[in-house]
Amino acid sequence: MDRTVTVLGNGVVHPRIAKQRTELVLSQPFFGSLALRLKMVEDRSTRECWVDGESLGYNPDYVDNLSDLELRGVLALKVMQVANGHCWRQGARETGRWSDSSQYAITPILTSSGFVLPRGALKDARFAGKSAEEIYGALTQEAKQKQPKPDQQPKSDQQAPQQQPKPDGQSSGPDGKGGGDKPDDKGGNSNPQSQAGGQSDPEPAAGASCGEVRQFSGPDKPVKEAEWKVAVVQAAKAAKMRGKLPGDLQAMAGEAVRPVVDWRAVLHRFAQQSSPTDYSFAQPNRRYLHLGFYLPSLHTPAVGDAVFVRDSSGSVFDETQAQFDAEILSVFHTLKPARLIVMDCDTRVTQVQIFERGDSPEIQPVRGGGGTAFTEPFNRVAADGINPAFLVYLTDMDGAFPAFAPHYPVLWASTTPLTRARRAPFGETVEVIC
Repeated sequence: MDRTVTVLGNGVVHPRIAKQRTELVLSQPFFGSLALRLKMVEDRSTRECWVDGESLGYNPDYVDNLSDLELRGVLALKVMQVANGHCWRQGARETGRWSDSSQYAITPILTSSGFVLPRGALKDARFAGKSAEEIYGALTQEAKQKQPKPDQQPKSDQQAPQQQPKPDGQSSGPDGKGGGDKPDDKGGNSNPQSQAGGQSDPEPAAGASCGEVRQFSGPDKPVKEAEWKVAVVQAAKAAKMRGKLPGDLQAMAGEAVRPVVDWRAVLHRFAQQSSPTDYSFAQPNRRYLHLGFYLPSLHTPAVGDAVFVRDSSGSVFDETQAQFDAEILSVFHTLKPARLIVMDCDTRVTQVQIFERGDSPEIQPVRGGGGTAFTEPFNRVAADGINPAFLVYLTDMDGAFPAFAPHYPVLWASTTPLTRARRAPFGETVEVIC
């Protein structure tokens, strides 16, 4: 495979890209000023284009096959993927699906701003206004649901490559043509199954017409991320002064620079602070006994019950549930509460698991699937005589809350961004980004 990559330095840029970038500066200054921050890289190993927070790589043949308006739209898309932080937030997610999620999140903004995108660009009304993380979770869930059950797996090795879905969960574009008629070498990584025997992929690659977003791999990631946040704010202010900043972009700019809090750190801090700690003379501080001082020592009595509730309505995806379960176990092993109580609830409590101190808990998969209401777990705690040190509720916040606050601390772990989540009438809320 040709892996030729050429960095166009000293101001040399593909003439069509240079022209459309200039058009962005003049007509859409928010996008234009940010586009100037990206280094243009000719990359014939990629089928279309990519962006990684520092460079915009492109195949010149792909550029030449786009109309002027489509090329301008693709440039705006790549800029927005960086401006929204998608190059920094991928983590361990699969690149192809993350690129699709990023495109789903951004295309509504570009469409409302008057941009034209190539045919096959990913659009779905379900994902309007949602973050890339939310969309990625939905796409992952859909891919799992499409996988055949063990008893439905093909018995013939010859049939297996044709019937088994793509492991990366890619799907076709809205027009059903999503670029699957070519080998999928996005980012230079071709699918071996698609090339074996000259067969094409069983499912077309999604988002092929607009390239991919890659995770920034440089050593100065925090610095680059901070620089882009500052650049986004400055570009938004400059465009607003010229009267060329649509409302959708203004909201996006504010969201892009909003600080992201690690929900795991908040969860552990909440659990620690909810654990009783005080000074006591029952165990004097040995550090000062040799001096004749009888001083109290910091005493941490046994932590009561730690209660975790998982929203089982189906609105919280499996990947998030799995990561939440891992943090439940981490809190259990760190704090060593009297009991670990894990409840599942949709409109009613569907499963209760209780583990004693010293156990090696294996949390069972979430059980449920109905609507959403938050009252029953609190009623169950009172009815069963449970005295929680704290209660943590993982949910999308879309349900009926209890009328009264309990006497114990409550942390709402919201899978919906706090800017769109319903406000809980009591307790603390943290945004869960998985």
